[in-house]
Amino acid sequence: MMKTTIIKNIGCGLLLLGTTACADYLDKESFDIITPEQVWQDPKLINGVMVNLYDGLNLEDFNYWYRDAWRLQNASSMSDEAQGSFQKDPLFDNGNATYTYEDALFEQKFSDRYKNIRNCNDFIYQLQEATALSDSEKKLLLAESRFLRAMHYFTLVKRYGGVPLIDEPQQYDPNNLEALMVPRNKEVEIYDFIVKECQEAAQDLPETREAEAKYRANRYVALSLCSRAALYAGSIARYGTVQQEGLVGIPASEADRFFQTSYEASKAIITSGKYALYNNKPDNKAQNFCDMFLKGNGDNGEYIFQKQYNVAGGKGHDWDKRNAPFSYRAGGWGCGIAPTLEMVEAYEYIDGSEGSLKLEENGKSIRFDDPYDVFANKDPRLFASVYLPGSPCQNSKIEWKRGIIVSDNEKYVATSQPDGGNTVENNGITYNTSGKDGGADAGDASKTGFYQKKFWDETLTDMNMGKSETPWPVFRLGEIYLNLAEAAMELNKSSEALDAVNKIRERAGVAPVLDKFLGSTADFLSELRRERAVELSFEGFRFIDLRRWMLLTQYPYTLKTKIEFDRADPSDYNYDEPEENAIKNLREVVLLERKYTDRHYWYPLPKKDVSMYEGFYQNPGW
Repeated sequence: MMKTTIIKNIGCGLLLLGTTACADYLDKESFDIITPEQVWQDPKLINGVMVNLYDGLNLEDFNYWYRDAWRLQNASSMSDEAQGSFQKDPLFDNGNATYTYEDALFEQKFSDRYKNIRNCNDFIYQLQEATALSDSEKKLLLAESRFLRAMHYFTLVKRYGGVPLIDEPQQYDPNNLEALMVPRNKEVEIYDFIVKECQEAAQDLPETREAEAKYRANRYVALSLCSRAALYAGSIARYGTVQQEGLVGIPASEADRFFQTSYEASKAIITSGKYALYNNKPDNKAQNFCDMFLKGNGDNGEYIFQKQYNVAGGKGHDWDKRNAPFSYRAGGWGCGIAPTLEMVEAYEYIDGSEGSLKLEENGKSIRFDDPYDVFANKDPRLFASVYLPGSPCQNSKIEWKRGIIVSDNEKYVATSQPDGGNTVENNGITYNTSGKDGGADAGDASKTGFYQKKFWDETLTDMNMGKSETPWPVFRLGEIYLNLAEAAMELNKSSEALDAVNKIRERAGVAPVLDKFLGSTADFLSELRRERAVELSFEGFRFIDLRRWMLLTQYPYTLKTKIEFDRADPSDYNYDEPEENAIKNLREVVLLERKYTDRHYWYPLPKKDVSMYEGFYQNPGW
């Protein structure tokens, strides 16, 4: 089964790439029939199999959305980081809902991940006997395939806890089906396997790759996975509880061991000198951080492992189409992810002071000439990552307001999306009550007052499906510094932890960590977790981070908030240019409170899988 699947895929790829004449194709042997012997006797076909293994990684990238009918949800909107703008009741827009991981919603494709593991296992097995390769070539491919297999297991363990550990090809025997009924391993065993695979693969992988393989795994890619996985395991051990005899949870006694592993892997990457924090525009910190994530900057010296896209080759993604601010959409869509106010406030001010917006002075609401002024002196990474009300965009600006006050002292509130007739007439003059980018209580515009800017390419002229080429950062040095800091602090290496965090803050243009956070481990970890939230925002970390710290169900992480404001007083209203009126009554409003419970620290295993045989137990609470 395994060999047939891989070989068939190779044949299809060759058919697409190599056919130049088709008139007599019926008289030729099908490319779809390539024997295993042919594959393992041809180095090019063997490397073709390896390419297929990379293609099966299922990275949680731009196109990784959880679907329920037409509603879309991604890792950001699962957490307090963002809210999906066009999600409807009852699952994730309803503050009274008890959130679940419905199969139809998440489409995790649990079994598909094992298909990819099976492919890796078969490749490793077949590689041992391949005579068409030198020992050094085999050694390299073996290391790559072990890394890829570890990646697959990491995607499983961070969701489900312990899963069946299968590290060699299984043979189907109708007379011995019990041999295929592999029980779940303990969660600690899966993490130990991942760490071991990464450490051993790193020894056999080169420090750099040749041009034709520049985006394939090298030594530091394997160590990056080791850094991340071991950090997660250490957190689960320190803050979680062991349940179901270790199928979920890791004994607390294992915490320091995993933190030490993460610390050593992180330090090896940093001290190698192979990567550097992106800092091409040190005099413009916001633009510098923004540029790092845009098209053409994947080879920026900070990315350790990335997924590249190529529109000309039919391998583009849909991020810009799905996430454009409301008035910048091309043919609809857009507005996919709306950052929350608490995410915006997680960005501190450049002097290191707390990031809560300064809305009052002497007990009275502060008036602002422009909503953009509300965010003055904030961390430059905020302006690179989030479109704020008044943010410049494509020679225009984001216009977001909710309601307008007219001369009769009556407030008009938008109740439909911006292009749905949100107007009011007063004294013969028509006013737009929501702004061209939103502020309505209904429709697809931002529900929070903000749009995601990170990864969104303002220069894109064709904003349709599959037309985006922004690279996806799987591992980058910024994360590794933060992994090192967290592991070091958990190991009581406070000076190293502080130094690592401050390197990130220096690049960002923010003052070093304030002394008030240095009094205890708990205080520093709280600040470090906030720093991790803003540096890695919208890169798929926040939801998993809250789960491994056991904070997903805790206040205030259950809240999602938004910003609202009015325009001026009736006596001081500019009727000629309403958008120029000063901001009045700026306020924070709770959008919803998420109803996560303890069972949400682990995904439920698909019902069809847990019912197949005894020993394949469901996760707690499901």
